[in-house]
This record gives sequence, C-alpha cells and structure tokens, in this order.
Amino acid sequence: MDLLPLGGLGEIGLNCMAVIHGNSILVIDAGLMFPGPAQPGVELIIPDFAFLRERAQNIVGVVLTHGHEDHIGALPYLLKDCPKVPVLATRLTLAMARERLAEQRIAHGSLQEIKPRDRRSLGPFDLEFLSVSHSILDAVGLAIGTPAGVIVHTGDFKMDLSAPPADQLDLFKFAEIGEKGVLALLSDSTNSDALGHSVSEKAVGASLSEIFQKATGRVILACFASSLARIREIAQAAEKADRRLVFDGRSMIGNVRLAQELGYLELGPGAEISFDDASFLDDRELVIVVTGSQGEPLSALARMAAGEHRKVVVQSGDTIIFSARAIPGNETAVNTLINLFQQLGAEIFEPRSNLVHASGHAHAEELRLMLSLVKPHYLVPVHGELRQLNNHALLAVDHGLPRDRVIVSRNGQRISLFADKRVEFQEKAPTGRKLVEGNRLGTPDDPVLRVRRKMAEFGLVIASLALERETLKLIAPPKVTVMGVQYAAETDLAREAEEVAARVARDFAAEWAELGRVPDPEDHPPEVLTERLKSEIRGVFRNSINRKPMVSPQIILWDGAGS
Repeated sequence: MDLLPLGGLGEIGLNCMAVIHGNSILVIDAGLMFPGPAQPGVELIIPDFAFLRERAQNIVGVVLTHGHEDHIGALPYLLKDCPKVPVLATRLTLAMARERLAEQRIAHGSLQEIKPRDRRSLGPFDLEFLSVSHSILDAVGLAIGTPAGVIVHTGDFKMDLSAPPADQLDLFKFAEIGEKGVLALLSDSTNSDALGHSVSEKAVGASLSEIFQKATGRVILACFASSLARIREIAQAAEKADRRLVFDGRSMIGNVRLAQELGYLELGPGAEISFDDASFLDDRELVIVVTGSQGEPLSALARMAAGEHRKVVVQSGDTIIFSARAIPGNETAVNTLINLFQQLGAEIFEPRSNLVHASGHAHAEELRLMLSLVKPHYLVPVHGELRQLNNHALLAVDHGLPRDRVIVSRNGQRISLFADKRVEFQEKAPTGRKLVEGNRLGTPDDPVLRVRRKMAEFGLVIASLALERETLKLIAPPKVTVMGVQYAAETDLAREAEEVAARVARDFAAEWAELGRVPDPEDHPPEVLTERLKSEIRGVFRNSINRKPMVSPQIILWDGAGS
C-alpha cells in the first residue's frame, strides 16, 4: 500500500492525498490555493493532476473531508480529467462541492452523501468516517482499511469539547480504532507550532457577546464565509445583545443561505434583515457580517474602508471586528484596512489583542492527544509548510514515537507501507501546480507570468512604427506610449523616445538600401530592427530616470494599397 501526496505538504492549501493499493487509487481531498502578488492575473492555483489523469480508470473514489476551498476547490478540475469517479462527502460538504461544480458547468452523476460512523467499501479500501471539530461544520476524518493495515487520516481538526455533540471530534471512535492497531496516522500539522490547546468557539462567542453588548453603534464583523461554526456563535451573540444581522458579500450570503436550507444554521424570526430594513433601525441594533477578513481589495469590508460601499459609510462610534487571523502574506493588506478604519474613528478588535477568533486546527497538546488515542506505528504529518511538518515530527518524537517511525514527506514522494510494518520510499511521482486563468491552465514558470511581473515592476513602453514595405522607410512619425514608468511631474520621455525611434528606423532603412535588398511580402518586420528599438528606447529611460521598462515595438508594414 502506497501513500502519494499530490499537494498540501510543504505548503498551505492544495491538499490532495492518493492512497494506492495495486492499481486502485483512493483520493482524499482536491484543494486549491489562492494566488499571491507573484502571480498577476492568476485566478486560482490547483495541483497538477497528471498522475491521476493518466490513471483515471483506476480511481475508485474521491473523499472530501470538509468544505473549505483548500480541500474542495480543485474538485471541478479533477473531475474534468476523471469524469466518472464517485465523490463521497457529508451533506454540507457535498452541497458546497455541488455549487463549485455548477459554477464550472459540470454535471457529475456520482455524488454520494455519507455521515460520521458510516462505512463504505471502495475497491480494496474499507472506509469508516469519523466526526471531527473544525472551523467549518460537518467535517470528518477517516479510517482506511487496506490489505497492509489501517490508515487514519484526520483531515483538518481540533478538539473542541464545548462544541455541540454533532460537531465534536469522535474521541471514542479514534480510540477504538487505535486499540485495534493503526499502521499510519496522517495528521493535520497546520498549528503544530502553537503551544497548549486551541481556543473553543464557545469562548469566542462569549467574547463577541460582550463586545456586541458594550458597543454603542453598529458592529461590523468580518470572517471567512465558510466559518459556519463562528457564524452560529455570532448569531447567538447578536440575539443576546438584541441586535439584528445583515449579511454582505456574495460568498457570505451564499453560504449562510445554504447552511439554513440544510438545517445547519437556525436564525430566529426577524434575526436576519436586509440593508433596506436596517436603515429603519438604530445603529445600536445592528451587526453587519461581511467578507474581507484578509484585506481582499474587492471585498465588502475593503469597500467600506475605502468609502465605496453602496450601503455603509463607516463613522465614529462603529465597531469593526476582524474575526479571522491574517493568513501569511496578507498581513499588510489587513493592517492597511485597520489603519483606514481607525482614521474614520471606528473602534477595532482583532485577534492579536482580543479573543475574537479561534483556529480550526489542533495545537500541540491536541496533536499529542491524537497520538495517544490512535497509537500509530508511523506518523506522517500532513497539511502545512515544511517547518510545521517538522514541528509536528519533533512533537511526536518528544511524545515517545521513535524518530525512524515519523515520516516527514513532500509532494510527489511515494511511500510504500507493508503489512510487516516495513517502509520504503519509491521514485518520486511528477507533481506541481497549475495556474487557472479563465478556461486556461498555465504553469508557474510560464513566460506569460514573467512578462506580467516585468510589466508590473518596471512598466511598459509601446513604440508603434509604420514603414513602407519595400523600402522600410517611415511613412509617419513613430508613436510611443508610456505606461507605469514615469511620474507626471517628470520630463516627458515619450517624445524623446519617439525621436530615438525615428533615428533608429531611418538608420536601418539606409542600411537596408545599401544592401540593395527588397523584403519578401510574407516577411515579418526584421528582428534586427525590433531589437535595436528595444535597446535604444530602454536607454532613454535608463539614462534619464535609471529605469529599465519593458519595451514592445509594434511595426506595421504598408504596401501603399493596404497593410
């Protein structure tokens, strides 16, 4: 039996694990990652599913552990390659996955609902689904019976004993499976570097309730739209403070609607109102729950901070709550919003100094407890950057697991586990990332991205020249357009660049005439001229403002009657 991580090891997001026995493949999760500044124009990042695509007929099923985008967001792209594969998930997760498929216009006929403690067989794999606590409802881990032994995959989890019974980690089942013998535990590592125990959602709810009651004006709270356990606590806190709820942001409104339809979120009569109805209430009676906790520029919260929201003008007396931790890389965007809101006179509550957020991932002591419950022969840390995987490994060794039974792996490393508890490392499988832009898939080293990054960093200069086809002489003065290079107060370098372009073109035409050659009508503009224009025009900006913009010559050849 082999384990092959296709994403999620050494990174946050892209979670995808293949469990292989013989020719049969079980896939656990198909997640995405959102692009950063180094991927301009990219919408989404997904795992490279080449390994699975080439073996589509061998995939016995896909199990989704919960509905976060880093676990289900790439499912439409996997199913495009593997259209007949059954997909198993809990009711809420399946509903969220169905919406992702609908967005991509994929009608998948084998979506199968499961519940915690359900058992299913897929090829050589016997599955048992295990309830876990997480920041989204209806999350599960799973025990996988294989001919080599039992594998336990925790999914994303924490241990929140104050959660409603249906949302708690099933301690009894994990312990029962551990007593029977577990070959390998694949355990969430995201918060392995956080000491102690994670904070419960109930504690966050109590803190929010106090803030809501003390606030003298509107409360505007931003959290992840998928954090339905948090939204349930927000609703209860609003009810205690006699405040009404307004939801804003497409994903927020959609997820709340879905959770209500499925019975995961119950709001009392009149608890939720529209912006129009809110205009008739006192500010003291409102909680506005929005997207944008990560500083996303087009989110509802960002539009409020910029004074561009169609319904909300933030003012002194408002309370702004960031009920989510900034994901690494988003700190600057979040801090910018905080500063803007403070300039508007709002009071700010954020996780670094207030109890307004609880992680959905186990801290160190919870990871130790999971090891004690499951008693695995091998631990394979999953879900996290390399430092988090290594922290999890050190924790396990400190807990008493021998170092040679802790396997810190990377994407593409195929791990073979045997019934006699041997382990072997096979040749790495091809893995990587695909960049989604509309209906196209690119790669991180795509030349298009390099050009975009250069344009973003140095600016763009377009030099347009019209030449007579036979003589290559200018038939009109060159036109140079400068974008993102110089400031308005600086000397107009476009005019100087146009003079340089004219000189280069004249010199080139004279050289061509001395050769006595006539261009073939099918020829493109001479590459030599293009390269000279790039070099000479770039020199104008380098000499004047010490910048090296990207230069794009656009040469049109005219034959007198048309182009």
